[in-house]
Amino acid sequence: MGIGLAAILVCAGGGTASAQGQSGTPYIGLGASSLALDDDRVVGVPTRSPGHSSKVISLFLGYRFDENWSADVSFGGDVSNNVDADEFALNAYRYFGDSNARWRPYVSGGLSNFSIDDATDDDSTDQVQIGLGVSAALGAGDDAELRLGYQHYSTISGDSYDDDAWYVRVNWNFGNPAPVVAQAQAQPVVAPAPQPVEKEVTDTYELLVEFDFDKSNIRSVYEPQFREIADKLNSDSNVSMMIEGHTDWIGTDEYNQALSIRRAQAVKQKFVDDYGFSPDRIDIEGYGESRPKASNETAEGRQRNRRAVAVILRVRTVTE
Repeated sequence: MGIGLAAILVCAGGGTASAQGQSGTPYIGLGASSLALDDDRVVGVPTRSPGHSSKVISLFLGYRFDENWSADVSFGGDVSNNVDADEFALNAYRYFGDSNARWRPYVSGGLSNFSIDDATDDDSTDQVQIGLGVSAALGAGDDAELRLGYQHYSTISGDSYDDDAWYVRVNWNFGNPAPVVAQAQAQPVVAPAPQPVEKEVTDTYELLVEFDFDKSNIRSVYEPQFREIADKLNSDSNVSMMIEGHTDWIGTDEYNQALSIRRAQAVKQKFVDDYGFSPDRIDIEGYGESRPKASNETAEGRQRNRRAVAVILRVRTVTE
C-alpha cells in the first residue's frame, strides 16, 4: 500500500495542481462523513442503512499545487460506535472550471485503509476509491475551502467489498505567499530640452527721414543713412523692415493720413529702386498726425514731426 500512496502523490504533484486559494500552499482540514460499509463486512448489521452507517470525523493534512490540483492525507475515527470503523486515506483532487469561480466541481481518487473492530472476517482492508464533489471558497482571499462530495471504495486486498461515503469538509490554507508587489523604481526627472522659439525682435538701427512741408520727396542729405541700412539688410536675408510715415498737425486728418503713407512709400521705393531690395521685405504704415515726436506749436517741432522712420526687424531663434 505504501508504494500506491507514493504513486498518488507523484501523480498529484505532476499535474498543474490546486483548488480554491493560493497555489503552492499547505492546508489542514476537518471533515465529517457517513460511511456506508458493505453489508457483508459485519454479519447481522445493516451497515449501509443510515442508522447503522459509521459516522467518521477526519483530520486532513494537504497541499495545493496550483489552481487545479491538490492532495491530502487523512486520519478518521468512528464516533458512532456502530461498528467502530477507522480510516486512513490518501486522495488527489482535480478541479475544473474557472479558478476565480466561487463553486468549482472536482473529481478525486486515491487509496485507503479501513480498520473495523466488529468486522466478520477482515478487520483491516485496503481500498482504492474514486469520487466527485464541489468546492467553494470561503472567506476573503480564499483562506478556507468547503468540500461537499461522494466517494466509492473497492477493496484491493482480502474479500471483495464495496463501500460508499458522503462527506463534508472544511480546509484552512496557511503559509499563503504574500503577493509580491513590484516596487516602481524612481525614474530620474529629466527636464525637457529647451525648444527653439522664433521671436521677432527690433534691431537698434533706425532710418530717420524728415520732409519739407506737404512734401514726400527725399533729400540727398539722408543718402548715408540709406546706405548704412542697406548694408545691414544685405548682410542677413532674414532681416525685414517696417517703414512708418508721419505728419505734423497742419491739414485735415484724412489728408495727413494719406500724406504719411506717401512718405513711407517714398522711402520704401528708394530701397527698391536704388538698392535692389525685394518689395516683399519692406512693409509700410501711415500714422498721419497721431504720433507726434515733438510739439506742433513750434516750427521746429512741426519739422521733426514730418518724418519717416525705418525700423529693421530681425527674426531670431532664441532658447527660453
